[in-house]
Amino acid sequence: MTPVEVVLRDDGAAEITLTRERALNALSPDLLVGLHAAIAEVTAAGCPVAVVRGRGPALSAGADLPHLLGILDDRDAVRAYIASIGAALDAVEAAPFVSLCVVDGYGVAGGCELMLACDLVVASSAAKLGDRHMEYGLLPGAGGSVRLPRALPAALARRLLYTGEIIDGDTAAAWGLVGWSVPPAELERTIGEIVARLLRHSPTALRTIKQLEAEGRELPHRAALDNELDVAVGYIGGHADAREGLAAFREKRSPRFDAEVLR
Repeated sequence: MTPVEVVLRDDGAAEITLTRERALNALSPDLLVGLHAAIAEVTAAGCPVAVVRGRGPALSAGADLPHLLGILDDRDAVRAYIASIGAALDAVEAAPFVSLCVVDGYGVAGGCELMLACDLVVASSAAKLGDRHMEYGLLPGAGGSVRLPRALPAALARRLLYTGEIIDGDTAAAWGLVGWSVPPAELERTIGEIVARLLRHSPTALRTIKQLEAEGRELPHRAALDNELDVAVGYIGGHADAREGLAAFREKRSPRFDAEVLR
């Protein structure tokens, strides 16, 4: 049984849950295979939104250290394993659906890197977040030193990377590392509200804005602006959801988007 569970909900959203609870959802090779399979399943189902979370007291505590210790003398095996973590997180980042990461407990090292690969993050105020590699004489290998400086001001990214410090959900929200931090008792309600709001939108528009934002981070400034213009014009002129949205605005009603990618 794969240690990743997928639930396709009746409302069109999906849930992807890491289920290695007793190992704090450490990123074992079989979990990484399961994560790829989960992304493929949610994509094939056409779900525009997926909630990504870990069962138990952690999103993930990072790499599977027993596995890593077992291959430590084989540099090629170490490289392949760490690269496989990076490839799984790249797949999360590149997925066509919007990923909402939930951190209720530990999201450290590779768990923090998984969080950074997701599009949106809601944390419990009691969450414990940080890179942590430096605390044990290690280095991030699945995107930590790249995605953290893109998510935070340089001084704060260096603080987490260099010190190995753990911060709580409220601090992470104040820094801009997560979008929401709420008391643990309000977490599930907040997740539901966020997902419901996302599902109100055009599925195609959600998919397109995710792609547009990603391209905007990679392209030079002028090229990014030109790309945005081209995509916006093509979308307005070529997609029924844009016309429905404009009609709804004119008629002062809620839009009724074509759920072409939901099922």
